[in-house]
Amino acid sequence: MFDQAQLTELSKRDKDKKLNSQLPLYIGNSQGVCRRDILVQWVIQQSQKFEHSLKTLELAVIYIDTYLNIFNIEPEFLELLGISAYSMASKFNETEAIGQIKLKDDFGKVLYEDQVYNEMEVQLLQSLDFQLNHVTPSDYLIEMGISINESISSLIMFVLMDFEIYKHSQIVLAFAIFNFQQEQSHMFTDRVKSVTKLINNKLNKAKEQFNLDKTENDETRGLESNLGTQKKIYKKRQSKKLKQLA
Repeated sequence: MFDQAQLTELSKRDKDKKLNSQLPLYIGNSQGVCRRDILVQWVIQQSQKFEHSLKTLELAVIYIDTYLNIFNIEPEFLELLGISAYSMASKFNETEAIGQIKLKDDFGKVLYEDQVYNEMEVQLLQSLDFQLNHVTPSDYLIEMGISINESISSLIMFVLMDFEIYKHSQIVLAFAIFNFQQEQSHMFTDRVKSVTKLINNKLNKAKEQFNLDKTENDETRGLESNLGTQKKIYKKRQSKKLKQLA
């Protein structure tokens, strides 16, 4: 089914992930969510403002993880790292460069001077050994003949912001995503099958949490509506009592 020669050639250009899961930013909280995942989710949200390719987002995540495994960074500068990584990825991968994307406060004021962004970009380049071109899951999927449609893009983004899944190699992630979509597990290794199962379990958990949050929101709105009605009835009763006393 796959062109093995093309996949082999692509894998030769692929770079091993050197991720230290013991770093504080990769350790999850009681819900299993780590600060790295929150940062990537934030970057994905920021990327929605632009009509950029999925590859740009994938590269930004690679830049972020590479940086986190080389440089120490204070939590208050994580968004600076995230926006700088995305900006660098867009300047490298997009045909129309938009320049440095800058963070602003609630009043529209730029949070950092140009020098700060420049210093962050220099550190990013150093952590990457000035190599900005990396192989991503979407590259493998395209070689497999998979169209990067909205469903595949959403699945890749889900994988990007979950370190427990994303820590696996890019080619394993690509095969797992293909396997998840096509349900052809008999073709793949046990490792690919396990990652596919992990993706499925995480997605189901996310859906359950979404439905739970939605139910709670609906119940809250219903309660607020009932309380509002009760307040109106109470006010009417109090108004009648005041009139009777007058």
